Amino acid sequence: MNKFRSLAFAALAASAAAMSVASATAAGDHMNYVLFTPGTESISMSGSTIDVERARALRRGNESLLYVREGGAAYVIRDPATLRAAAALFKPQSDLGERQGELGRRQGELGARQGELGAEQGRLGALQANSPPRAAAELAIQQGELGRRQGELGRQQGELGQQQAELGREQARLAEIAQEKLHALVADALRRGLAQRVD
Repeated sequence: MNKFRSLAFAALAASAAAMSVASATAAGDHMNYVLFTPGTESISMSGSTIDVERARALRRGNESLLYVREGGAAYVIRDPATLRAAAALFKPQSDLGERQGELGRRQGELGARQGELGAEQGRLGALQANSPPRAAAELAIQQGELGRRQGELGRQQGELGQQQAELGREQARLAEIAQEKLHALVADALRRGLAQRVD
């Protein structure tokens, strides 16, 4: 369960960060929103913690809910079809966020291994300093092997970092698309009287 929560949090953080970047650079009116996934505390959002708190206060139990604030007005949408359409907009970002979370987990494992190797290098270095020449030479060989392994782990970390950067760029692209489509979805809900004003 903790692993799932960590991945969900990483996905949410990556999604929210990408959406914030896309929103800040998008032309036109800025729309803050909070979309709750039914039965969970999982959200897709662009806005502030105040928006999240306001949306949470308007939520009934664990229902799906879309809170929108734009142009000085705030609305809540509970229409099931609109909420399903909104959730579908953010599904690609959520899936990508899970991939980012998995990469982050792998980076963490590599970092832990690098830390273990560093500790072993430190131990060998201390032994080497107080050893006779023959033993010091053998310890130097071991140090070299540990250095080689550290370099390989560093190379793997670099590859994972590049993959993370690529996924981050894709998150920003998907966020911009989702934001644009959400504008249209909310406008349609307003036209059809499916949005309740709450401010």
